[in-house]
Amino acid sequence: MLLRDQNIWININKPAGISSAKVVTIVKKTTKAKKVGHGGTLDPFACGVLPVALNRATKTTEKLVSTRKKYFFRITFGEFRDTDDVEGKIVESSSARPTTEEIISVLPIFIGKILQSPSRFSAIKIAGKRAYELARKEVLFEIPSREVEIFSLNLTENNRDYADFKIECGKGTYVRSLARDICKKVGVCGYVSKLTRLSVGDLCYEKTISLDALKAATNYAPRFSDGSLLFPAGCLQVL
Repeated sequence: MLLRDQNIWININKPAGISSAKVVTIVKKTTKAKKVGHGGTLDPFACGVLPVALNRATKTTEKLVSTRKKYFFRITFGEFRDTDDVEGKIVESSSARPTTEEIISVLPIFIGKILQSPSRFSAIKIAGKRAYELARKEVLFEIPSREVEIFSLNLTENNRDYADFKIECGKGTYVRSLARDICKKVGVCGYVSKLTRLSVGDLCYEKTISLDALKAATNYAPRFSDGSLLFPAGCLQVL
């Protein structure tokens, strides 16, 4: 069976610099599948695990989106930005820097079920419009806080310029918003400068396939006797 006819998830390693929607377009063109969708948007500047569904696998999107996710993220200190990430405009700056002890002391506040205020530059819909579309037009609006769940949050490195973290969280968690709130708790300015999704459910970063490798596999990879494509172990999954 050709890849275009299969009902599977492909564990794509999304590169930084393109949107999740663009990845879906590339996968659809590459595989020639009739229906293609993704399991959870990654911001254009972010990279890592982006599950992409082919054909009837798209009907299991909600199941996958509801699973736990793991991320690596970096907070760069010195500025708040309107998007809470590296792509935004500077809205405030400060020379204050947090100590490792100060950061560690506030992390327990964010463990468990917490209320989070998503960024105005998020994909949440407000009266039928994406929040980021309204924000770019400088329309005034409010996004209600929502409950999210964070299972673990660990500081892995801290220096004067930035701090690195790893997090495991549930559906709907905005890492950018979390980073903003951490900075506010320790009294500094900061924004997410790097974001890598390490896993979505059982789909992990170590078993992703790049877009270039997907194209190569589709065009040139060895095939099984039934004509189906041979892919690296773990990058395809049936849900």
